[in-house]
Amino acid sequence: MNIVGKWTVYEVMSRDDDLNIVWKKKDEMLKQIEPGDEMAMFLNASLIFTEDGKMLTVAPIPANVPKEEVDAAVAAGKVKLYGDNMMVFEGKDWKEEDGKFFYDSGTQGEIFGEPVSPWVEIKEVEDGVIEILLMRYIKE
Repeated sequence: MNIVGKWTVYEVMSRDDDLNIVWKKKDEMLKQIEPGDEMAMFLNASLIFTEDGKMLTVAPIPANVPKEEVDAAVAAGKVKLYGDNMMVFEGKDWKEEDGKFFYDSGTQGEIFGEPVSPWVEIKEVEDGVIEILLMRYIKE
């Protein structure tokens, strides 16, 4: 699998009426929320894996935000842009090791005196679908 490129939300971990864990498709989740809801922004976010080992979380700039406001936020260093209409929420490192992919979660600490690795595996759960935390992504 070539991880470099843009990955969009495919499914989201949720609970059914009996509180069982289920995976719901992005489109199904979007139908259940209001357009301006913060959850819509997360569902429309993407992951960009760059060739130089960065994993960027990006989302479309909301349509109701004036360009002048975006330009001012960029100039003040509050917002980073990716392309013309995406803003970068965070950037993490990723790496490939023994045919597996990992990202730096930033986790620090120890368990029973043993250091915890910040590197978390990016699991391919089906052909062309990866899972990170509560989201599954598909490559564009």
